[in-house]
Amino acid sequence: MEELTYLTVAYLGMIFGLAVWTWTVVTRSQNLESRIKALEESLDLKEFDKDIITSKFNHEEE
Repeated sequence: MEELTYLTVAYLGMIFGLAVWTWTVVTRSQNLESRIKALEESLDLKEFDKDIITSKFNHEEE
């Protein structure tokens, strides 16, 4: 019975650890997304110019 208790605690600990890690990643992602949006708005970028790759592609076609 002691082994089963140990495995249960370890399993629940892993689930809790994954939940905390997921919450941290989502929170940081939302923070980063809001900072990028604020930067784009402050630079007054057009929708198409926000992506560097498509911006370069657009200038090559002209």
